[in-house]
Amino acid sequence: MKDMNMFEFDVLEMSDDLQVEKKTTKSLYNTDNLKSLNKWYDEKGVTIEYPGTTNGLNIVQKHKSNFIKNGIGWFYADSNTVEKNPTNVSLFTTAFSHGQGKTITKNNFYKVIVSFCSRKSIKSDWVNMKDEYLVPNQEHGQFEQFKYDSLVYSLFHIHSFQTSLRQVEYKDKLWDIKNEFFWMSKDRMKELADENGYDNLHRDARTSSDRHVYNLLFGEERIYDKLSDDAKAVLNKATELVEQSMTLRQVMADDHNHLDSWDAGYAQLKLVWKEYFEEDFKELRQLYKNLEDRMCPLVYELGFLMK
Repeated sequence: MKDMNMFEFDVLEMSDDLQVEKKTTKSLYNTDNLKSLNKWYDEKGVTIEYPGTTNGLNIVQKHKSNFIKNGIGWFYADSNTVEKNPTNVSLFTTAFSHGQGKTITKNNFYKVIVSFCSRKSIKSDWVNMKDEYLVPNQEHGQFEQFKYDSLVYSLFHIHSFQTSLRQVEYKDKLWDIKNEFFWMSKDRMKELADENGYDNLHRDARTSSDRHVYNLLFGEERIYDKLSDDAKAVLNKATELVEQSMTLRQVMADDHNHLDSWDAGYAQLKLVWKEYFEEDFKELRQLYKNLEDRMCPLVYELGFLMK
């Protein structure tokens, strides 16, 4: 970074007694010779016609699909600056109807989830809003841990719109959308369905296969064992809620929320949890905030953003 131009400024604010005080310092930097984050996770491939959505549940009939064949999701990230973090960064299991963003594949999966975490964990304000995201330092001692914990972070954000849909109509065809972000096994979900008399969910899981995130967490790599304690706490609480909510999930299931899908994602499951498990859901959100608060400073430490 020797050729990077960096300029440091004082950030001033007016105190309650109308005195101008120095709040902090702000560095402005030139990224011309550095690699932007949004180019790092870009994936090339043959594109196919694929359903688009606004929120994971509503299918939009008219949109330009540039979803890559064999994709497992969509990372909507409008621009490469902090300014867009609050509203223009989201995850989906199908294409996003607005078009911006990139297909998630098994090849770029980890790049996407760390990018999602680095974007959503940083709050935008007038000081940092124009800061540009950069490719992180992957040799940093804490990068691998950040990568693993970002997997959990990616599952339960309010803009984690990963869903599982069955027989949705798009351009005169019926489509099934799998949720490769689901973290529990099909066998466990069949057991829960049997225990709760949930026949529709059992039938849906019967001939299916375990999803990508479950295989990462509990397959050969056994990422679950590498998670930080606070990431495990989030995942364990979410699993507990899945197990507790099966009966009421069956009551709420309909053709819009697709809760009969065994691999329904957080965008669907929280509909039940918020309605019937308010205190447990609050606990989950607090555990998630604890995880986010710890990971947030690492966005700068790892070089996603310059200090």
